[in-house]
Amino acid sequence: MENVNVTIDRPALKAAAKSKLKGKWGWAVGLTFMTAVFSGIFNGVPAGFTAVQGTDLSVVSVSTSVVGSLLSALIVAGVTYTYLHLVDKDEKTSIFTGIFSGFTNSRFLPTFLTTFLTMFFTAMWTLLLVIPGVIKTLSYAMAPYILKDMLDAGKEPAPTEAITKSRELMNGHKWELFVFELSFIGWYILAALSLGIGFLWLVPYYNAAHAEFYRTLAGDQFKSKD
Repeated sequence: MENVNVTIDRPALKAAAKSKLKGKWGWAVGLTFMTAVFSGIFNGVPAGFTAVQGTDLSVVSVSTSVVGSLLSALIVAGVTYTYLHLVDKDEKTSIFTGIFSGFTNSRFLPTFLTTFLTMFFTAMWTLLLVIPGVIKTLSYAMAPYILKDMLDAGKEPAPTEAITKSRELMNGHKWELFVFELSFIGWYILAALSLGIGFLWLVPYYNAAHAEFYRTLAGDQFKSKD
């Protein structure tokens, strides 16, 4: 599944992202803020356990840290679904629906398995060396988008199916995605200089542009029920 003939026009993707966000910036900023709040809660509970127990190596601390990371990753997956919906339909969902869209009955198990396995595979590659970890991160980057398309089409994907299809889809395009990611560095520096407040606007811009990248690359090939 190579899409080597697809042209990735970064300025056009970013312009499309801004167009989809026009008139929706208040919603997007609220979504980013509430995502950070809930992620902080999920990651803060394990830290509390660690502080009480006085060690980072206790079974409870490690277990709660893993659970907190997974819950935060599920929220990120839900936000990813939300921005793909925005790109496809040019409409927003409610903030809480967006944040927890990965927790719904029909989506929870496949989202959980895909998220967990993506984190696991990436971590294993990163243990080898940083470079293989970066390459695999780029290879697996389209997995949540593919999973959403497959679920919306009524499919029941296998646990690694979206990851495998992402790896295949990204053949010949990992460098383009890497450069695309680098193109936001200047914005990240400016957001950091604003004491982090700028991230409330940068994160929606990045997420919408990233969803545009996926849709341009994949088209509708994963939406088919066949």
